[in-house]
Amino acid sequence: MKNKMMRIASVLLVAALITTCAISGTFAKYVTKASGEDSARVAKWGIVLTMAGDDLFAPEYKADDKTFKGSEDNTTPLSVRVDPDYLEAATEESSITDLVAPGTTNDKFKASIVGKPEVAVRYTLHIDADWSDVVLPAGEYTDFTQLVKNNNGEYGYFNKFTLEEDYAPVKWDITVSKNGGTPISLVTFARAFNETLAEQMGMTENGFSASNAKTIVEKYKTQLETLILAMINDEGEAGASNAAFTVADDGSIDLSIDFDPNRSLGFQFGLVWTWAFEAPEDATEEEALLVDQADTWLGNFAAYKEFGELTDYAAEFNASEAVYTIGFNFTAAATQID
Repeated sequence: MKNKMMRIASVLLVAALITTCAISGTFAKYVTKASGEDSARVAKWGIVLTMAGDDLFAPEYKADDKTFKGSEDNTTPLSVRVDPDYLEAATEESSITDLVAPGTTNDKFKASIVGKPEVAVRYTLHIDADWSDVVLPAGEYTDFTQLVKNNNGEYGYFNKFTLEEDYAPVKWDITVSKNGGTPISLVTFARAFNETLAEQMGMTENGFSASNAKTIVEKYKTQLETLILAMINDEGEAGASNAAFTVADDGSIDLSIDFDPNRSLGFQFGLVWTWAFEAPEDATEEEALLVDQADTWLGNFAAYKEFGELTDYAAEFNASEAVYTIGFNFTAAATQID
């Protein structure tokens, strides 16, 4: 009986221990649990670039002189027009049918960037190195503005004029407009900011010479970058930074501007060129005459080179390093900043 009671007690003890373990496993352990979920999408780009530069030069220009009415068959009086015979015989390989001349101007070059990307953007305007500009180098030339009599009683162009520095008559300006607003002129902006500095940079009222662009960018890089950013970020707007003008070893020029993410980009950059009809109002009589002499010589130089005229001056024309053509190649790009 005693052994039987011991066996029962042992069984009850074992059952109690098993129950205790089960309760301990169910109600007494520490539990730590975590779960997570996330998703993402591709950041918006949405940048659209446009460029219109094929009409930067033209074969004809309207007359600004309101007293000039033109012929009866010409409803729009023209002051400059390419020779129709030259135009008919022109070939794409050898002929240039667009013109520049004193009194002409054009603002048709436009490069725009539109969008509101969610990433930082670097916008770059690139000018190839193989551009050309109308230039009459410093030196002595025949004065075609005055027909004079020599000691033998003969009439001809016997006088000379001298250029102390290169003459580049076509002047350029850069414009910036935002969201279709009025374009802001770099030259006007610069001259209003510091006229003395602008003149030191070679900025006349009509702009600066492309032939001097490399020198201007290298010498006044910081000032130009500050001006461009001020034009873009005016009226309290922010978001544009790190404007940079660079000149490569090959002579090509870049302007790059960085924009923060979520910046509403509605900018249009333009180029305006002008060949002034007359010298500036503050020019002396001698300076004004020099401009006329240089312009006239360049016109005769083109007549000789393209039409075979004025052959009596072939030696002078052939020896000259003057350039009577003008042309540029532009590229615009927008890239994400890493």
